[in-house]
Amino acid sequence: MAARKDPSGLRVAIVGGTSLKGKELKEVLEERRFPVKKLTLLDDQEALGALTDFEGEPTFVHSLSAEAFAECDLVFFASTAGAFTRAHWQQAAAGPTALIDLTHALLDVPEAVVRVPFLEAQLPPVADTGKRWYVTPHAAAIALLTLLVRLHATGKLRQVVANIFEPVSERGAGGLEELQEQTARLLSFKEFPRAVFDAQVAFNLLPCYGADSPARLEEVEDTIRREIERSAPALAERLALRVLQAPVFHAHCLSVFAELDEPLEKGTVEQALRGERLTVLGSEETPAAPVDVAGRDGIIVGPVQRDQKRPTAFWLWTVVDNLRLTAHTAVDIAETLVR
Repeated sequence: MAARKDPSGLRVAIVGGTSLKGKELKEVLEERRFPVKKLTLLDDQEALGALTDFEGEPTFVHSLSAEAFAECDLVFFASTAGAFTRAHWQQAAAGPTALIDLTHALLDVPEAVVRVPFLEAQLPPVADTGKRWYVTPHAAAIALLTLLVRLHATGKLRQVVANIFEPVSERGAGGLEELQEQTARLLSFKEFPRAVFDAQVAFNLLPCYGADSPARLEEVEDTIRREIERSAPALAERLALRVLQAPVFHAHCLSVFAELDEPLEKGTVEQALRGERLTVLGSEETPAAPVDVAGRDGIIVGPVQRDQKRPTAFWLWTVVDNLRLTAHTAVDIAETLVR
């Protein structure tokens, strides 16, 4: 297995090492030079023995076991489905191992803490539950929290309404493959696969999935709401949101309506939003699209537009690479554990 020549590094495991989130997480650990002494990739039976690499050295996917978890200082849960995390996290939590969940499964565990480190100076203090169990929020929750916190800093935030357009990569490799196959088959006037969405995603927008889909957009909405409520209860009261399925492979797009108590200059709103991990585009720049943010770490907003009828309201077009932002936030959490 890949190992850094650093005896002070951590023994790290990624559960769901072959998932889209797991692969992105592995890349970010490398790029950020996180102090990994040994990296272990863990996954279900179908992925056992799969070969990948870490820092130029080969590493294989191993099976989950109590012994594997006992040899780790830090475990990331990065599977596509939260059910896989729910089935195994208690094994990992049996010892002093720190857990960072990218699947939202530990949102149901009272001792687990939702964290966005780059915002924590402006959020209520992180609770000390006596456990090192952490939840990395949904990418849209991170983006919305950033907007809420920075708009609130103007002292005039009344409400925020967000339509969130979700990419198929949130459903993992199966979602990517189903959109690709649906697109090809529809162009050939053939029946298309439905195993992931049980509905036509290609060339379409969906407010919900089909009845036989294993996933539910309503559950995504609930997850985002709960993560924001856990992080900033007072700000969550100002937010209404809806999640829609978009026919795009990667990146969340958010159409956000922000209403203030009093009129502000557009420049004041832009300045309030700017900061770590968030870039505001100028009025002369082209709005960002999903293809523009692929591989980018931060949140792109703009150009900011005032509502045509309400002088106190603004529209904030917001785009983020969902996998990238989630992985970076998970590594942010991990870095706070080694400082």
